[in-house]
Amino acid sequence: MKRCVLAAAALLLFTAPAFAADLAAARAALAGPPSAWAPALATFQGAARAGDAGAAYWAGLMARNGKGTAPDSAAALGWLTQAAQGGVPDAMFVLANMLIAGEGGAADPVGGHAWLERAAAREHPGALQQLAQMSHEAGDGERASALLKTSAHALKHGR
Repeated sequence: MKRCVLAAAALLLFTAPAFAADLAAARAALAGPPSAWAPALATFQGAARAGDAGAAYWAGLMARNGKGTAPDSAAALGWLTQAAQGGVPDAMFVLANMLIAGEGGAADPVGGHAWLERAAAREHPGALQQLAQMSHEAGDGERASALLKTSAHALKHGR
């Protein structure tokens, strides 16, 4: 058992830099010609299946926007859920809005709001601003103001 754990740890240690380079190349391919998108998507999906939440985020965006594949909101919802559960604030924000709108599945405003709150707790500026708008519309100006201040702070510090 110890040998298997040690072998797996060694494999990760030696493949992690190459894996990171593959993901960086896949991200760079998104700015390139459409012919590069399908291989980038395959890279992101493979890394996501291996547990990389950041890769799941990119796979979700690509599926949602039809980059390297036909647009597929249901697939995007799956990848973005994985990424959000893995702690990616940008994924939490996109997932929240997809759930609120019913994009890729049945509308779930309660679940969407919960993901907005989670993204805001990680100082995601868009989530903070959206929650501020919702608070303002609900008549809670004090919370709206506090959320906007936090958003401005997050933007100032590059979050």
